[in-house]
Amino acid sequence: MQLFGSSGIRGVAGAELTPPFVGRIAAAAGVVLDADAVGVARDTRTTGRPLADAAASALASVGCDVHRLGVAPTPAGQVYAARAGVPLVMITASHNPPEYNGVKLVGADGVELSRRQLERVEQRVLAEDVELVEYARVGGHRSVDDVTDAYVRELLDAMEAADHREHIADADLTVAVDPGHGAGCLTTPRFFRALGCRVHTVNATPDGHFPGRDPEPVEGNLGDLRRLVRATEADVGVAHDGDADRAILVDETGSHVEGDAALAALAAAELDAGDVAVSAVNV
Repeated sequence: MQLFGSSGIRGVAGAELTPPFVGRIAAAAGVVLDADAVGVARDTRTTGRPLADAAASALASVGCDVHRLGVAPTPAGQVYAARAGVPLVMITASHNPPEYNGVKLVGADGVELSRRQLERVEQRVLAEDVELVEYARVGGHRSVDDVTDAYVRELLDAMEAADHREHIADADLTVAVDPGHGAGCLTTPRFFRALGCRVHTVNATPDGHFPGRDPEPVEGNLGDLRRLVRATEADVGVAHDGDADRAILVDETGSHVEGDAALAALAAAELDAGDVAVSAVNV
């Protein structure tokens, strides 16, 4: 594919990724998915609002009603898509620097579109093969204000169903959180507090300039979090990228935990001998 990579389309906003281009992508997705309604969400980047506006206008112009979700983590948008049964256009550049933005397309099942679906969208974008509807069929817009609240509730319900919530509350844990000024500011601190943890934060004000650190939660960018863990004697530190679909951990000594090691620890905690695990990879 010429446009879509492993996680959507990304580029420098205003140069490689412009509102008209985002509109073409959104319109093509609306037509290919034949959707009555489509959600539009974004992370905290300064260019997110105009790009989300462009996507929403284009979707309405091809006859889709638009659910405006505002700023939300990508996983929160995916949960909404699955619950409401609508596809999602997510405006985010994930871990890329502040000047970047991007588009990620999610199906009505809450899962990113398949390669075959993305190829169909891309073909229409490149061919500019989208027909606008007449005035009487233009889609409407509505704001959805409880996306992050509903996401936190679903996370808490999942912890309750797995019989983890009471154990976590009884453990008297202290958690340090670094959302990196991204969409995770709206959910992760609240989630841990609702679990009964003491929560300390850094870089936890939504800000698309990312003044505290770059969005990518690599070891070199997480000095503030490591210091916070040590200063507060936290049991664990958690850092996110711009759209909070990635979590990187710091242990109780303030040491960085590689993502592969964290995955191995989670697998060891959840899997027994003879269990079957499925690992999804990009090809």
